[in-house]
Amino acid sequence: MKQLVKNFISLTGFVFLILVQSFAQTGEQNAAQEKNRMEKMQESMKIETSNGWNQKAGIGLDLGQLLNINPYVGSGSNRLGLGGAVNYKLEYKKSKFSWINDVLFSLSTQRIGSGTIAAGSNDKLPFEKALDLLTLNSNLAYQIRDASPWAFSFDLGLRTQLLSSHQDSASSKIYLKELHVNPYNTNLVSKLFSPALITLAPGIKYSYGKKYYAFLSPVAGQILTISDQAIANLGFHGTKLKDGSTTEYKKSKFALGALAKAGYNNSYFKKLNYNTELSLFSDYLDNPQNIDVVWTNSFGIELFKGLNLSIRGDLYYDDDKRNSISDSNAIGGFKGVGKRVNFIEQLLIAYTRNF
Repeated sequence: MKQLVKNFISLTGFVFLILVQSFAQTGEQNAAQEKNRMEKMQESMKIETSNGWNQKAGIGLDLGQLLNINPYVGSGSNRLGLGGAVNYKLEYKKSKFSWINDVLFSLSTQRIGSGTIAAGSNDKLPFEKALDLLTLNSNLAYQIRDASPWAFSFDLGLRTQLLSSHQDSASSKIYLKELHVNPYNTNLVSKLFSPALITLAPGIKYSYGKKYYAFLSPVAGQILTISDQAIANLGFHGTKLKDGSTTEYKKSKFALGALAKAGYNNSYFKKLNYNTELSLFSDYLDNPQNIDVVWTNSFGIELFKGLNLSIRGDLYYDDDKRNSISDSNAIGGFKGVGKRVNFIEQLLIAYTRNF
């Protein structure tokens, strides 16, 4: 009997040891799996993994050229169109600090026909302007801690145009140079830094890998500046009348409000790429319920390595600005000015390179 009890105790102890060892191994396996899962999750949420400078440049061309020498009567005339978009991206990453810079310049012009404007004139037929937009954006971010998707951030932006715009009083068309020869009579309506919109926004940024990001600043400042008083006095660009005047406008306006941004970038099937960014701004000091909107979109398909067919579709709304109102039944295609959404579409053959 004693021997039976001893055997039972020995067997029970042996089974107990096996169970303890089994549970320990299972616990170690679960811990290893959990650690691996956490490492993968943290890796996917990193803002960037590589350090140093990275650059990317792209140029998209929109060409519309036609040479028609000695044409049949009624068959047409020469046409020369020049345009496109130039994009440059410069990034820097070191430890928890990152700095991203973007420059985008879009331009489109055309000239139909050739020769001089009128008899006895030496002025050549002018180039019309269809699009002129220069945008710069710089974002600095410092991660709250290693592998965190959250970062303290500062966003700096500039939006203006590069070339002067001269609007014809009769047709409302925009030309690249001043003309006062029959049938043209133009006025300068905009130029570099007339107007210009500058944004300064401290805030917080959230990044999920390289695909998604969001930025929020509750104390964003915007400065609208117009360097030319005559252009400011047109009253189209967003500044207010000077005190006591009915004709002279201020050359600047300061806004303080909230700025929110969200962006997404992804590639599909290694050939398709989509990039979008939405920016919303509310001015605490002037009609905060009226939101300014900038929504940019780019969709491209790679034809060959580095060569893409790209389409851009960008939307702008500024509650302070007045836009030319498109009307297909009006002279020159425009009928007056007012608050309107501005939509821009471009189809481009683009070449991009990383270096």
